[in-house]
Amino acid sequence: MERLQDEIREIRKELRLAMNGVISTSMREKGIVYKLNFGVPYPEIKGIARKHKPNGELAAALWKEDIREFKILATFLQPAETLPLEEAKRWVKEIPYLEIAEHCCRNLFVHLPSMENFTSDLVADKENEFARTVAFLTWAEHFKQGGSLSAETLEVFWSGVLSCMMNPRNCKIALREKQASIQSMRFFGRQSKANAERILESFNVFKELMRNTPELQEIYNELKFEFEYYR
Repeated sequence: MERLQDEIREIRKELRLAMNGVISTSMREKGIVYKLNFGVPYPEIKGIARKHKPNGELAAALWKEDIREFKILATFLQPAETLPLEEAKRWVKEIPYLEIAEHCCRNLFVHLPSMENFTSDLVADKENEFARTVAFLTWAEHFKQGGSLSAETLEVFWSGVLSCMMNPRNCKIALREKQASIQSMRFFGRQSKANAERILESFNVFKELMRNTPELQEIYNELKFEFEYYR
């Protein structure tokens, strides 16, 4: 325990040396409020993470603190192979802001051995504020890295993105989920011509809706343009 506390004190010292008051003030003005925010840019946080050995106990101690940089560091220092599925879901429930969700997906969740079960469970969770967003962002990272999904999980993916596109709610959570689902479609479609065609063909179910929904038509046009660019 004493060694753990010593390492946390060392991390605090490293963060103070890299702190940026302008960034932390800007975030606070935008409504992103933590008990403590050093305002350290992501590359510097990543550099600090490299100085410390991945350790589940350390990651858990950092994650529970209401400190921006501690939470981001936890996503680097938690070994994915030792994070139980239920514990990963608890992390999702405790995500305070989209930035932290993005780091969780990029640095940790995409590497979970049970990633497919994890994301399938999350996309079905409509109670947890960040659950579906995390599922889509994790899939986006997975596709970005060239990964594929089992047939069963791929069906969950399609069901999830289509439900997001059809969701008429105009609220912050629904918008965040929709943007994350578009990101997952984007990276899936970039993988191959067949994937791109399947994404675009999926919009056929929205033909009637698209006539009266400029946003859907715009999403379709942007994806079509991007897939043609990447061919």
